[in-house]
Amino acid sequence: MRLGSIACTIIAALATRPGITLAQTARGIGDDALTAPRGSIRVQVSTSISDARERYGKGTPGREYRSLEPLGVDFTTDTLGVAQFPGLGPLQAALRSLTGNSAFTLNLGRTQLASSVRVQTSPIVLEAGITNRLQLSALIPFVSARYEAMLNVNGSGKFGNVAFNPQRTADSAANLLLVTQLGAARTQLLALVAACTANSGASAACPAALATGPAIAASADDFSKGITNVYGTTRGAGSAFVPIAGTAADSAIRTRVSTFRTQFSGFGITAIAASTLGPARPSALFTTAGLQGAIADSTLGLLARPLETITRQGLGDVELALKLRVFDSFDTGRDTMRFLPRGLSLRQSIAGAFRLGTGTMDTPQHYLDVGTGHGQNDVEIRSFTDVVYGRRFFGSVVARYTIQLPDQLVRRITDTPEQVWAPAYRERLVERNLGDQAEIELTPRYLLSDFISIGAQYLFRRKLEDQFSGTFTVAPSESGLGAPITLDAATLNQQTAATEQRLGWGLTFSTVAAHARGKARFPVEFQYFNSRTVAGSGGLLEKVSIHQVQVRWYPRG
Repeated sequence: MRLGSIACTIIAALATRPGITLAQTARGIGDDALTAPRGSIRVQVSTSISDARERYGKGTPGREYRSLEPLGVDFTTDTLGVAQFPGLGPLQAALRSLTGNSAFTLNLGRTQLASSVRVQTSPIVLEAGITNRLQLSALIPFVSARYEAMLNVNGSGKFGNVAFNPQRTADSAANLLLVTQLGAARTQLLALVAACTANSGASAACPAALATGPAIAASADDFSKGITNVYGTTRGAGSAFVPIAGTAADSAIRTRVSTFRTQFSGFGITAIAASTLGPARPSALFTTAGLQGAIADSTLGLLARPLETITRQGLGDVELALKLRVFDSFDTGRDTMRFLPRGLSLRQSIAGAFRLGTGTMDTPQHYLDVGTGHGQNDVEIRSFTDVVYGRRFFGSVVARYTIQLPDQLVRRITDTPEQVWAPAYRERLVERNLGDQAEIELTPRYLLSDFISIGAQYLFRRKLEDQFSGTFTVAPSESGLGAPITLDAATLNQQTAATEQRLGWGLTFSTVAAHARGKARFPVEFQYFNSRTVAGSGGLLEKVSIHQVQVRWYPRG
């Protein structure tokens, strides 16, 4: 908004400047059918800032189709666990066995991601008149793309039942002591069972030992192996996460230790000491720093960049275009003769453009990366129709069709768009063909005076679905899962088709006509334009707000 206020102030000051009398109108916002006259050169410099905090969702649980949702909605959950990280499935199964709770759900906690995207594009456009009807142009964009991110994990302190295993970073005698005592008790019980089998009268405990002893010994052995695998008995061993002190899972495990102590004591076996309560466990919830670290290292198998603010700066996608004016009822080739004093006039041009993939692509290792361009080549066909009525009204209808050319790139193949925590083993070189897109732009303009105009704009855009291809088999040794899995890059096609509608308005001040009549020293135009998305669909389409300031200079014309 500050950019818009500054631009409007400058234009208003120029409009009231004494000594400039123009008999011709301002060019106005948006594209039109004009071409630069033969031998003339136009230089256009602008900067636009695009902001987005929301998107038009599709299929997000609990939300209606096309409803607005935060950009970080897929990273926000009350239960961060196996659904996001399938590699934690074996740990969840092991903890179900240890706790005796077949419904136990592993939960690292609640995550919230507050995010926004700001892209500042500053293109330089050069237009040269080859003939009075043919124009050559080049667009060189410089882009600064910034994804603001603030991750919060368990900020309320009420979520999560597992955290980092303390045995992974420090020696803990509790785990080894528990396993050792369970082993000793089991050995003594099995010896009692063997003695009673040989002589049922060897001990008063023989009837109970023969009836329940083998089952208790087997259960203790399974429990001991589970403690060893999940908690570890040596430094660095065990799983990455174990139940937090005081949670239902932790209490269940400690209850089972107490139950084993009671069961073995019934046979006169006191190997499990009263002071042995259970394995070592973390006392605090999983934290933001903990998750950021786990994203970057091998803990969760992601090997990705932390969810933090990232800025990309560099060259965008460069464009070269040819534009031909095929019809002009103005009967003039001069740019300064925009309107006839009265009546209806029409002008029609067509253009072809080739867009080079010179921008920097977002990287698959950073889930929030936005890049400075699409990174692939495009061919675009354009149609421009101007309608002029009298000296006050000037409207344009612009249609564009973009053919996006196929290429190859590295992506992390996910099964659904919501699977944002893509592990490293899903990273593959895939074939890509971005969906073609069509746009129609309606821009009416009205002249407030001979040198200043206001305008409005409606834009409709439809993008077809992207086409990704490539099939890959991932072995368990690479994924850490129990069986081979197949990755099909076609899953990346989901939610890539989109429709968008934008509304905008703008203000233009021009000295071009005044310069042609010798009333102004320099032929220049100043413009402010504001546009925003008012409707959209697709699932990944962002709701954007755009502020643009533009200057056109005619050094030769």
